[in-house]
Amino acid sequence: MLEWILGQKPEEMPEGWQQKVSELFLAETGEKYNDTTFRMLGIPEWYGNKLLIDTTMYPQPDSLMGVMWSKPLLENRIRIVALVLDKQVQNNNHGTAILSQVIEAAKSEGKTMIQLEVRKSNSRAQKFYLKHGLSIDKTIQNYYSNEDGFIMIGKL
Repeated sequence: MLEWILGQKPEEMPEGWQQKVSELFLAETGEKYNDTTFRMLGIPEWYGNKLLIDTTMYPQPDSLMGVMWSKPLLENRIRIVALVLDKQVQNNNHGTAILSQVIEAAKSEGKTMIQLEVRKSNSRAQKFYLKHGLSIDKTIQNYYSNEDGFIMIGKL
């Protein structure tokens, strides 16, 4: 059974969990995460920091099936820093479920906007976020190490 649970700050996760998160990001996004990345993200302990785990294997690091990291940005918005799911659990509404949860929690705190950055080549993610009411706002030249990115924004 899969369940979204509250996550620790990325830099405070045990080493085995950090390794599993790094493997997940590399496999699904091509992004390389390490100790420095975890610290630089600045993800707080709050409702927008969630891990999708297989409850039959938890608390083992191999129970990790997905990550949702977001954080407050400015007074009125939240920023999705990362949303990634293991290939074996994609297309089962886990992304939609956690995005909806985070949006509802943000709205209850008075937030009115959401934003994120996405690779220009990641049309699958763009389609997902467009379906959830975000739109491409602008291009960020060389945002990623090997390509441009888009800023996507939406009203909550």
